[in-house]
Amino acid sequence: MLTVLLAGCGQLTSGPSLTESGSTDCPCDRIELPGSPVTTEADLAILLSRAVIATFPELTDVDLAVSPVDALQFFRSSIDLVSLDPLDDTTRVYRVEYDPVVLSDPPEPAALAAVLVHELGHIADYTAMTGTAYLDFGLWYGSSTGTDELAAYERATDEQALARGCAPGLAAMRDWVYTHCSGEVLAEKQRDYYTPEEIEAWTGEYGACTIR
Repeated sequence: MLTVLLAGCGQLTSGPSLTESGSTDCPCDRIELPGSPVTTEADLAILLSRAVIATFPELTDVDLAVSPVDALQFFRSSIDLVSLDPLDDTTRVYRVEYDPVVLSDPPEPAALAAVLVHELGHIADYTAMTGTAYLDFGLWYGSSTGTDELAAYERATDEQALARGCAPGLAAMRDWVYTHCSGEVLAEKQRDYYTPEEIEAWTGEYGACTIR
């Protein structure tokens, strides 16, 4: 059973009023989306849990937490270092951090769901790492800003979301991101992640999804 922990209170979430998206051909289409914008951490945690069920069912037994980080621009996933026991990976809490602007000026729910699927792709990678490998990965990631290697990794993670049918939402999320940053940050986002035009090209080559 998926456990979603709200940062700082350890509560299990319960679902808000949700509506089914129209199609069920691809995993991303099966995410239950809220009928109104996501503006609270509790509802963000719920949407994350719905994304797990629909797109990464292999993660249903991991502990996931969400928590805000000011000026993050805009999402980041990690293993909570307090929970990282090198001899016992069952103690781990995987964390999705978000910039508070995501809730104060939220993207559409489908866009938010798609970027959460991207973050779940990272978490799926982390579950396969030993504690030492994860720490080495963190050092590499932190020292790789602006490199082709980092862009290749983030784009490969985008492809995990695209393979699950999240192309429309991911393109909408990138449009939202581009209106919320500028200068070097905007250039970094356009370099490191698929742009809406590149997403359209990907779906033109591979179809709506390659994982069902």
